Amino acid sequence: MISITEQDMPASNQTPRPDSRVAARIEELLREQLAERGVALRDLKPSDIATGMSCALAPDGSMTYYWENSPILYVTPERRKRDGEESVLWRMFTRDDLENNQDAL
Repeated sequence: MISITEQDMPASNQTPRPDSRVAARIEELLREQLAERGVALRDLKPSDIATGMSCALAPDGSMTYYWENSPILYVTPERRKRDGEESVLWRMFTRDDLENNQDAL
């Protein structure tokens, strides 16, 4: 998980936005998820990504990434206030994480 400090964050009444560190981690997890599904990453063209990948953005800033209409990654911001400083912790869950949590409920 990646935490963003107050200086990197928008005002508390705005939706948090991921920075470049969060974006890099999201990209890494998306690549892992595609590889696990047998997608040949070296052969993947930008047009294939544009066709197969989509992202749903919720009002709270959370994002659900889909590959061929199947959810593969869920990213959600969690605001925290500690020692008078506000930060955002970005939690990232793969499809496997979500399935395992459903089994535990």
